[in-house]
Amino acid sequence: MSKPHVVILGAGFGGVYLTKKLIRQVKKGKIDVTVVNRTNYFLFTPLLHEVATGGLSPRNVAEPLREVFAHSGIKIIQASVEKIDASQRTVSLKSHIDTCSISYDYLVIATGAETNYYNIPGAEVNTMSLKNLQDAYLIRNRIIDLFEQAVLISDPVRRRELLSFVVVGGGATGVEVAAELTEFIGGMVKRYYNDTEGVDVDGSRPDERERCHPEEPSVTLIHSGKELLEQFSPKLRQAAMARLVRNGINLKSGASVTAVNTQGLVLADGTVVPASLIIWAAGVKPIIPQFEGSLPTVAGGGRLAVDEYFRLLQQKNIFALGDVAAYVDGQAAGLVVDPTKPARPLPMLAQVAVSQARIVAYNIWASIAERNLQRFHYHSKGGMVSVGQWFAVGEIFSLGVAGKFAWWIWRTVYLFKFASWSKRIQIVFEWTLAIFYPRDITKLT
Repeated sequence: MSKPHVVILGAGFGGVYLTKKLIRQVKKGKIDVTVVNRTNYFLFTPLLHEVATGGLSPRNVAEPLREVFAHSGIKIIQASVEKIDASQRTVSLKSHIDTCSISYDYLVIATGAETNYYNIPGAEVNTMSLKNLQDAYLIRNRIIDLFEQAVLISDPVRRRELLSFVVVGGGATGVEVAAELTEFIGGMVKRYYNDTEGVDVDGSRPDERERCHPEEPSVTLIHSGKELLEQFSPKLRQAAMARLVRNGINLKSGASVTAVNTQGLVLADGTVVPASLIIWAAGVKPIIPQFEGSLPTVAGGGRLAVDEYFRLLQQKNIFALGDVAAYVDGQAAGLVVDPTKPARPLPMLAQVAVSQARIVAYNIWASIAERNLQRFHYHSKGGMVSVGQWFAVGEIFSLGVAGKFAWWIWRTVYLFKFASWSKRIQIVFEWTLAIFYPRDITKLT
């Protein structure tokens, strides 16, 4: 008799932690598990902003899946999902060299999310996102290229135009990107680009005008809401905002972007914000695979509707979790829900996906063993946001913290979310070196 085959689509936080929970049953020979992912590695997306700003090496935020699951019996397939046929219980895949189809007894959709441009004209074409390693490469290269161009220009007005940077989105990602970007470019000016004597590209005598001054680069953070980091208390929001302002970041709250072009952004009030680099961190949307035949029920925000056990509605053998699952905490579990508040799915966070992975793993095995399934209730451990070196804000079990201690906690929490000890040691080593040495400005190819 063949063993039940569990196929997991996606190796983000939800997919990887779910797979780790199923390893015991795989080693006992009770089930087979196959993980399908577009890349051959697990990407630690919360630290991509440090890669984009020279604080971390790209290799240190990626862990090869075959290393993570070495000697576990887990099968790995690097491919993209073409189509799911629920009636035949098959998934069509496309790799770099071929297409294939695999069958499943239980399927888990954990395909994550991608950047949401909200249909704003020009946003996708004229901005840079930060969702994968390639995005981080491109942002870092663009920053370096702009500085290399700026030091060849004697006109300070033109230099200011070249060195104008904008981050769109005042959530956790936008704040962290803006803070790290400011420190990155500030360090570049101070160490490398404030001494360009000897450059004579236009035949004129080099003088003070041909240097990049600290006040010339600018970073602007644009947020459509009234305040940044709206998930935190007013006191923490104010602390984060004060830190950003102190670091020289221009804040524009309550400013909606209506269009983006090659010169910059246009706001709802008609204001034009010039920029040579725009990083879009204004939100994400779920990546939903294509289905053969009838589509599954989709809830608000385009996420897949699931029951209290994280199964797709009317599908007993297809589960979804993380960014693709529209799970309203408490409502499906029969808990008391405040009727005055709108029912919103759990936020698209790594912490949420990791918590859901545990219950989905249990319910898959319970389905196989014909046991009662468990409902899920989310208990948030809090959240942390870095606001540059040595400063963070956050809540730990409803306790607000800010400053250096919060920053140390933030790094410690992230460190232990990596899958292997070898990767944790590498990260600690690189973080330690960063205290004593400048950020890397090597242009990545």
